[in-house]
Amino acid sequence: MISENKTVRKLGIVTSPLQLDEQDTFFLFVNEAISRSGLEVFVFDAVDLTDDGEVMVTEINRPISFETRASLGRERVVMRLSDFDMIFLKKDPPIDEFYKNLLKRLVEEKIAAVNKPVGLLKMGSKAYLKHFPLLTPRTFYIHKAKDAVKYLKIIGNCVIKKSDSSGGKGVSHIRYKFGAFYGYRSKKEVVLAEAEVIKIVENYLENSIDNTVLVVEYFLSAPERGDKRVVILDGNILGSYIRLPNLKTGLCVCGNNGAKLCDPTKRDKEIVKMLRPHLKKHGIELAALDLLISKDGMEHLSEINVFNPGFCNLDVVHPELNVAKKIIDMLCRMMREST
Repeated sequence: MISENKTVRKLGIVTSPLQLDEQDTFFLFVNEAISRSGLEVFVFDAVDLTDDGEVMVTEINRPISFETRASLGRERVVMRLSDFDMIFLKKDPPIDEFYKNLLKRLVEEKIAAVNKPVGLLKMGSKAYLKHFPLLTPRTFYIHKAKDAVKYLKIIGNCVIKKSDSSGGKGVSHIRYKFGAFYGYRSKKEVVLAEAEVIKIVENYLENSIDNTVLVVEYFLSAPERGDKRVVILDGNILGSYIRLPNLKTGLCVCGNNGAKLCDPTKRDKEIVKMLRPHLKKHGIELAALDLLISKDGMEHLSEINVFNPGFCNLDVVHPELNVAKKIIDMLCRMMREST
């Protein structure tokens, strides 16, 4: 507990409560945090920050849930960003102008944050996967639609992803065979003209903040097994599980599709070991890896999530871990050590 010396500390959680779904771990963390003596808990969004460093916040001093989240905006007060002892960045990508402004302000004012703002800016794009070509499926990082078409023809069976997509949004499965392109609707193949493919890619590029799209080799484990998610706390594996795919699309999205227990393997541990120096260098205490399995049974890295690592499903399959307690314990420890 942080109340040993009777010091009252302020924790700010950055998120947009009205945009959260029932599975978001925000509710787990908030309800754990407000139970701690000597800890005051506030919530605000990046858009609530003003140019002079003031922010409109809501103090949370009673348990909240998905059903009661709307009440969080009724009583707001003005604080300075520098009033907080710790900022817990629980906001999903993309990093828009408001979010980027908040991250830069945290760096300028040297305010403690998890994950570190500089780390989010460095590792917050799927394009960071270019550092690990031996761990990922075949992947091309493109900035022009015509290049996407070229690489689709080379690989044949691909997933196209926006570099700043999240929750399974901004993802298309496209196959090229026998001189034609095919897309998927309700798990059925439909023919796509090359112009349609170009339009899809151009739309992704136009709406991608870093103007990057990934063309990634498609693995059947996505619709058949689902993504394995390995959750990392301070460089070590906290737990892992399989995100079950949507039955209609075959894609693993962050909705209520369910999860099942799947313990980390030797390969998972090897991948985490290779990534650990990058996470430490960029101040990423909380992260999750998405892994897909190829035909030969080898796990491949498909994503490094440094924004919202999926603790809710981990809490479901591993209740014995008491995930919320571990994360709030870490935040409290970091606040104590920073004084």
